[in-house]
Amino acid sequence: MTQVNSDSAVTLGTLHWEHASWRDSFYPGDMPDEWRLTYYNTQFGCVFLERACWTGVADDVLARWRDDTHDHFVFLLEGDAMTSPPAVLGDKALVLSRDDARLMWFDRATDLKRLRDWLLRVDVPGGRRYLLSRDADLGQMERVSTLLELLGC
Repeated sequence: MTQVNSDSAVTLGTLHWEHASWRDSFYPGDMPDEWRLTYYNTQFGCVFLERACWTGVADDVLARWRDDTHDHFVFLLEGDAMTSPPAVLGDKALVLSRDDARLMWFDRATDLKRLRDWLLRVDVPGGRRYLLSRDADLGQMERVSTLLELLGC
């Protein structure tokens, strides 16, 4: 993967940062589990957390998440218009539904031309857009990262 580009209007991430398949392939095998988010945020600019993964999490844990990520990192929190992000995450949290127009989900089978077409659209509301891997396939994520570089995103 390439380093995070905080100036980009497109941010690459995954559904959560814990993936069994990443042990010894993305995360160094001897890395303590509590360092994974810090490492993840050196490569990706956002993470999508399902409602069950973030609601009820203690403020001290959320504060650790906030502190373990760079200034432009975004926690995309599943929710609806009535859901407020935890105050402790400050401006690092955005609550949105899975089908929000700013999100594009992909997996290992996704056609990169479809992603390119979505990236080239100008009618996506809200400015910043998020490309999210639902299966955390590192090979496909590398291809998507290359696509973003080629398109200057």
